[in-house]
Amino acid sequence: MKTIKIFITHTPNKSNQLVELPVTSNVIAGAVYQTLPVHEHLELDNTGDNISAFNKSYCELTTQYWAWKNIEADYYGFCHYRRLFSFNEEKLPEDGWGTIPFSYLNQENLQKLKFDEDHIRKLTVNYDFIISAGIDVKLLKAKTVADHYKKADHLRYSDFELMMDIIKEKYPYLYTSAERYANGNIFYPCNMFIMEKSMFYQYSEILFGILTDFEKRCDMSDYSVQALRTIGHLGERIAGIYYIYIRSLNQYKTKELQIALFKNTEIMQDEILMKKSDSVPIVLAANDFYVPYMSVCIESILNTSAELSNYDISVLHTDITTTNQELLKCQVSKYKNVSLNFVNISRFIESYQLKAKDHITTETFYRFLILELYKNHSKVIYLDCDLIVCRDIAELYNEDIADNMIGAIQDVDFAGQMNSPWLRMKEYEKKTLGLKDPFKYFQAGVLLMNVAEMRKHTSMEQLLDMAASGIYKYSDQDILNIVCEGSVKYLDMSWNVINDCDGRRISEVASRAPASLFEKYMQSRKQPYVIHYAGIQKPWKKASEDFAWRFWEIARTTPYYEQILERLGIGVNSNKKNKITVFGKPGFIKSIGYYLFPIGTNRREIIKKIYYSIVK
Repeated sequence: MKTIKIFITHTPNKSNQLVELPVTSNVIAGAVYQTLPVHEHLELDNTGDNISAFNKSYCELTTQYWAWKNIEADYYGFCHYRRLFSFNEEKLPEDGWGTIPFSYLNQENLQKLKFDEDHIRKLTVNYDFIISAGIDVKLLKAKTVADHYKKADHLRYSDFELMMDIIKEKYPYLYTSAERYANGNIFYPCNMFIMEKSMFYQYSEILFGILTDFEKRCDMSDYSVQALRTIGHLGERIAGIYYIYIRSLNQYKTKELQIALFKNTEIMQDEILMKKSDSVPIVLAANDFYVPYMSVCIESILNTSAELSNYDISVLHTDITTTNQELLKCQVSKYKNVSLNFVNISRFIESYQLKAKDHITTETFYRFLILELYKNHSKVIYLDCDLIVCRDIAELYNEDIADNMIGAIQDVDFAGQMNSPWLRMKEYEKKTLGLKDPFKYFQAGVLLMNVAEMRKHTSMEQLLDMAASGIYKYSDQDILNIVCEGSVKYLDMSWNVINDCDGRRISEVASRAPASLFEKYMQSRKQPYVIHYAGIQKPWKKASEDFAWRFWEIARTTPYYEQILERLGIGVNSNKKNKITVFGKPGFIKSIGYYLFPIGTNRREIIKKIYYSIVK
């Protein structure tokens, strides 16, 4: 049987998905720069005869050189961790750049590409040269391949001309093909190909011969970081030139394959999350805009942590930047007993249409993923990010909730709404929630989740399906109250003290709750273990908000303090676009709104729908 090796190039010190097949080999290009521990199934291009140290200029070509000099195979192929060939005989839909777009790399999408050993082998052995499908450079706003290079940012056209001169001098038999390619309008991108062994060896001799000569003749001492990648860019063009040359010989079988581009290839940290741990597992969820406020929440956890306990904090997200991740990790690094992990959960939620109501963000639904990510844990703490912790959270984790699905705190706000004649909550509760005792409704911003027990009664998929229905006023909180009803351990209200939002919650809502519950809430305010800024008003929006001083006391010790201040000063407190302000007096407009559209009226619900359709 012919041996096939498809080398998938990875970047040093990055954790990306591996495609592990008998015909693939995942290789770190520039492994000499690798400083982090290496996954056991990753190979390194700095062993044997190699040019790994030249990766900053040769890019993925250091993998090709290493394979050429050190690996025996009958067919050699090259892809990238974000770009793979499609071996599907049917043409798949492409974007405007000639690639098949996928949000993330998983088994389902690999199946769509037929990227498996059988399909790869069946197609590969029938051809001598397979290359990425050509793209008309008109799509790239260029007239010819040469013109495309000329217009490329950071690159110098004189380098392209020097490459052509070297080909003419050293490999004259290639020059006609080089001219045809340079003056043509079809570009073969990404340096992706599969070649039969003898052809690959010939091509490698030519490629590195041209590039070595280019290095000798070109002074790159004043090139920028991006411009230093010129050699890699030239290598990409040489692959196209060689393909045109092989086709001109009319004696080899060639084929062009579509390329798939994966937007998200970050490794899910399943190995960390799925294992049981002696640490206190804490889960947060946020988007990139919310990071400064989450930083305050994290700092409060650190400030109250005990030296004898260990804490594993995980942040579920889809878009937090590497810069923010590193800054938050630096913030946590001063505590040796605390770890911080970021888990991109895009692949779990892509097929769901999740939309939270009013001021609540979509990230609120991410807590449902705990049932899958932490299925081997006994208990997990979930915390909203709009809160601060005032007591060691390990004490909450050590609460005995027996065989109940969840440990939570009764919601004095919801209970007050139930007793309000103008909020019409009883009607909603009866028609949508259908709880046996709605006054036992709990607030979901602080949860102690018995994962094993919850998995007996529900699943991540069921909860996400309920969320996608869009019928729940308080989003995930309503869903959890429905699912967990009758299996809740009610904890000390001090563990989730919701603030007097906008100075109205206590007087207008909470005070209407049953007297015993309201008294417990008022007592918990005297010494809160967790202060939760639940509701539309936040301390970073209004510095005089209830308990705001506790937030700002912690905020000024975080690396985001100045950014939070800046946002407060310019009135930016949401990542929603097109915020509406009339006459620059939101307080005045709000007063008029309350007068014209009283809480609980049908016309208020109608105007809310119109407003949120504009600002979403």
